[in-house]
This record gives sequence, structure tokens and C-alpha cells, in this order.
Amino acid sequence: MRQRAVPSDATASAGDAHENLVTRSARRVLQTVDVYPKMHCEFNVQTEWGARVSLLAGLVMLVLLTSELHAYWRPNTHEHMVVDASLNAKLQAHVDISYLALNCRDAHMNAMDVAGELQVNMHQTMVKTRLDSRGQAIGRPIAMRKDGTASAPGDEKADEAVDACGSCYGATHPAGKSCCNTCDDVKEAFVSSGQSLEEASQKAQCVRESVEEETLAQDGEGCRFTGTMLLNRVAGNFHVALGHTFHRQGKLMHQFRPGEEYSYNSSHVIHSLSFGEPVAGVAGPLDGVLKIAAQYGGVFQYYIKIVPTIYGGVDDNPIYSYQFAVTQQSNYMGPFGQMKSLPGTFFVYDLSPFMVKVENKRMPFTHFLTKVCAIVGGVISIAGFVDSFMYNSLHVRRPTTGGGASKFG
Repeated sequence: MRQRAVPSDATASAGDAHENLVTRSARRVLQTVDVYPKMHCEFNVQTEWGARVSLLAGLVMLVLLTSELHAYWRPNTHEHMVVDASLNAKLQAHVDISYLALNCRDAHMNAMDVAGELQVNMHQTMVKTRLDSRGQAIGRPIAMRKDGTASAPGDEKADEAVDACGSCYGATHPAGKSCCNTCDDVKEAFVSSGQSLEEASQKAQCVRESVEEETLAQDGEGCRFTGTMLLNRVAGNFHVALGHTFHRQGKLMHQFRPGEEYSYNSSHVIHSLSFGEPVAGVAGPLDGVLKIAAQYGGVFQYYIKIVPTIYGGVDDNPIYSYQFAVTQQSNYMGPFGQMKSLPGTFFVYDLSPFMVKVENKRMPFTHFLTKVCAIVGGVISIAGFVDSFMYNSLHVRRPTTGGGASKFG
């Protein structure tokens, strides 16, 4: 049989001792890497100044951390400009304007642009409301029928009557219409055929509208316009000016009697004017503007530069709206009644080829964590420096004149 040598107890003890020696050596090498050397508790000295510095450091740290936490939860607004590549066909203009001394019979909202599109009397999108001398509403708003004539809401019989085809009285409408249902249609047809406007004013459509306007508005009243206009995304203007309007061969015509310009009062209040989707908390530069004409025949012009804007939220869908800047100008008739421009209120607008993107972004959590660490580490380091400086200044005495050694007091 083969015999094996069994290690003695002395040999095992020697091996364990060698292993422990290696472990202790490795630990000593590892301890040399420690950049935070420890001091025995017997050598620690706690002072009153150290407590003050510690409390002050804690207070500063709390204030800075609270401020940083508030900045983390509050989104930051970033704006940058890009070329407007949107293909929106129409520009929404939300209008709310009151004319203080212009009744609804004589107030007409019109729009035109460089593309040649005319919107006369804004029959389909604007609503008028009669105002008394104190600016309070009188009755119900004045809506527009299918043919563009004014009526109070609920006048269903009048709406049914306009389905009939009105006569053009032998004149040819420039747009090729076979039915002339409104006074404007009759006037355009007569002008296109070389007939006089006075003759057109005596036809049934014009007589009917004149009677309706007399019943819907009286002298001494005001008129409030509210509604939304759909405009082309090109330069143009919308206005309320002297006279009744109609278009002739692509041109906007204002018809008024000589002398009416001396009694035309264009004083107004712009309650609100905005473009695109409304944005909560964002007021327009013209909101609440009040203009009182110093004399009759006044002209108020607002030159508006519109900038397309996208408001993007942290969690919400983006809102496509517009910002705009305004330059105002006003003038009046000369001393001999000469007019520089047609009396009224004109809003001349133009669109910028650039778009502004307004984005609300929240700070990443990693950035927040980095700032927290920087605050804690910085405050602790500075507090330690201040504490060391104060301790050395107060407790270390200079050598005495007799040559005695320094000591701690």
C-alpha cells in the first residue's frame, strides 16, 4: 500500500501566518491610496467659531439647494429663429373693436391684400353689436344673412327669403353672377354696365337694405365688431373707413356723399387683436388701446409686422400662433378740407419670412445632480477654509518678547 505524508500542525500554522502577512501588506498598499486621511478623535477640537461657521454653511447650502430645486422644476424658455416653411393657406385674425361714435349702419369692415383678394363688409365672419352712448350693448348682435344683409339672430324668415334669385335689371355682373341678391351686387352690375350708382340705389335690394339698416342702428350709437377673419398669408390690410363699399373690376370702392367726411368720427377702442391660435397669458400690444379723434375726418393707421411663432410646452402639444409689433400713425384733414387719406381705421399687416420657435425645456436630472454636488462640495470646502483661518487667528499666539515658546490658548 502507498503511504501519504500528512502535514503537521506546525506546517499549517506557518502557511496561515504567511497568508495573513500577504493580506496585511495588501491592505497597507491599499491604504496609501486613501486621499482622505483620518484623525483620531482624541485630537479633534470643537470650538464656538467652528459651530458658527457650520451653521452659516448649512444655511447657505439650504438656500442654494432650494434655489436650484426651484430652477429644476420650472421649465426654461428658449427662443430661436428659423425660416418659415409652413404651408398654412390662411391667417386667422381675431378682432374685437368698438367704434364709439360710429353706428352700425355706417360701419363696414373690409379686407384686401396684394394678391388681389377683396373681402367686402365681412358678411360671413364678423358680428356687429349696437352700443349706446355709455358703450353698453343694445339688443342682440347683428348677424349676417346668407346674402350678406344684416339681421338680428333668429330671423329665419329673412334667411328663407334670400334663397330666391334677385334681378340684376338687365345689367351684367362682372363676376358672372346671374342673381343680384344684395345692394352691392346691383351696384357692381350697374357700374360694370356703365350705369349710375344713383339709379342702382333706387332698386329693391338697396331700398330693402336701407330700411333694415335704419331699424338696426340709429344716430348717436356706437358699434362693436367681433369675429374672426381668414386672410391670405401675404401683405394686406383690413379697415373700417368712410362710405359704403363695393368692388369694381378688382378694386375696392368707397361710396359716400360729399361733406360726410366732416362728420366722420373714427374714435375707437381695441379690446383685443390677435393672430392664429390664442395663447393663454399672452396679451397683444394693441389690447386695450383707446384712440379719441381730436377732430372729424381722422385717420388712424396701424402698421403691423407679424412673426409666425410656435409655442412648444414640456408636455403639451405645440401651439401655432403669431407675435406682432405695431407702429402707429394718425393724421387729420387739412385746414381747407383736403384729405391725405380716406377717414377711418386701417390695420396694414405684413408677414415675416422667419418663424420663432419658443420651447420650454426642463433641466436634465443629471445636470441637477451635478449642480447639487457642486454646491455641497463647494460650501463645505469654503467653510473648512474659513474655520481653519479663524481658528489659527484666534488661538495661535505670537512668541513673547522673552523668547518663550508659542502655545495654544
